[in-house]
Amino acid sequence: MARSLKTYQWLEFIDIEGVTSSTEPTTGCLFQQTCHGGESGNDRRQQTAVVRIQLMGRGGTALSSLLPLLALAVSPWQVAAATNVTAAPGGGRAHGPRVPAVLVFGDSIVDTGNNNAVLTLTKANFRPYGQDLNGGVPTGRFSNGRIPTDLLASRLGLKELVPAYLGTDLTDDDIRTGVSFASGGSGYDPLTSTLVAVLPMQEELNMFAEYKERLAGIVGEEAAAGTVADSLFVVCAGTDDIANNYYLGPIRPLQYDISAYVDFLVQQACHFMKQLYEQGARRIAILGLPPIGCVPSQRTLARDCDPARNRAARMFNSRLQGAIARLQEELRCQRIGYVDIYDVLHDMIADPCKYGFDVSTRGCCGTGDFEVSLLCNQLTAATCPDDRKYVFWDSFHPTERAYEIIVDYLFPRHVEKLLV
Repeated sequence: MARSLKTYQWLEFIDIEGVTSSTEPTTGCLFQQTCHGGESGNDRRQQTAVVRIQLMGRGGTALSSLLPLLALAVSPWQVAAATNVTAAPGGGRAHGPRVPAVLVFGDSIVDTGNNNAVLTLTKANFRPYGQDLNGGVPTGRFSNGRIPTDLLASRLGLKELVPAYLGTDLTDDDIRTGVSFASGGSGYDPLTSTLVAVLPMQEELNMFAEYKERLAGIVGEEAAAGTVADSLFVVCAGTDDIANNYYLGPIRPLQYDISAYVDFLVQQACHFMKQLYEQGARRIAILGLPPIGCVPSQRTLARDCDPARNRAARMFNSRLQGAIARLQEELRCQRIGYVDIYDVLHDMIADPCKYGFDVSTRGCCGTGDFEVSLLCNQLTAATCPDDRKYVFWDSFHPTERAYEIIVDYLFPRHVEKLLV
């Protein structure tokens, strides 16, 4: 059943004074209450679970058994996943997915098409976007093909593509295995989404609350709570806050110096994670910022990396890691993890040949210096002959090939520890 579409039009400005003040915000998370939860997100109370396990023999015969599981400190889904083994081609063993679902929040790096249903100019549902995916039919992904969370979901054994929550005829299986709530152009700062008329991250949380109701309608409330607790949550935001809102916007530079603004963003990011936790999330991967100053559209007129933007990104990443450590202690939850994307992407840009690329200073679309979203279109912007030789697809977003390398690098270093 398709989600009833709303016309999202965020055109009135938020109360700026209500969001900021003349006092520099404190870095980190300051919470008045401590939430106690086990590391796996379960209540750790004694429970009796009865799980039906399907074991498929080589001939495809289903052998059903009922296992009473007494006083286990694991969720029914974890038991089912641990025993979900099917016959693989050639007689091998193919294991089930590592988590029941992947749930995604943030900006254009992980927006799989939500902005298609939003009244905004920040879109990618036209060619040449998506030219290497889905038979060349654009989906709203800001790249030539799959994006990081698609690749992550595939790596987790869930599915090849993570659908957008909005504007999509979602199946029950789509709901069970996860969706993206991300909106291209959004950020931790509420003003960031307002400036480009996209979904604020608070609205992404509202959609998640609605999603949980839909999930409960499919699998039941108890199973839905277990699915949410065991799912991997991915949060990717902050780049638009610094690149577009602070350095290009008319308001925030008058209110903050860059250090104070970074503190504000870290505080907002931490509050967002707190809200996810309160809604049942227990495995949260939060991405740091990339080397913003080396993104094609952010480079200097001399086409060098902009050092100020890179310093801001590193400042954010450093302070975010400290805030996450405090949040882990506050919530007694070690499965809130920082994911460092700065170093690997910076190395790809600095030494493209090492990774099989030819070009890293401009995008594949058009001149590669400024084309993004509507400016990257098949009428006015030709594409490069081989996008696999480019780190960037447009002037802001990497190619699928670059994302593949990044995910392959990050998964064992940052994601694996959230799955145990």
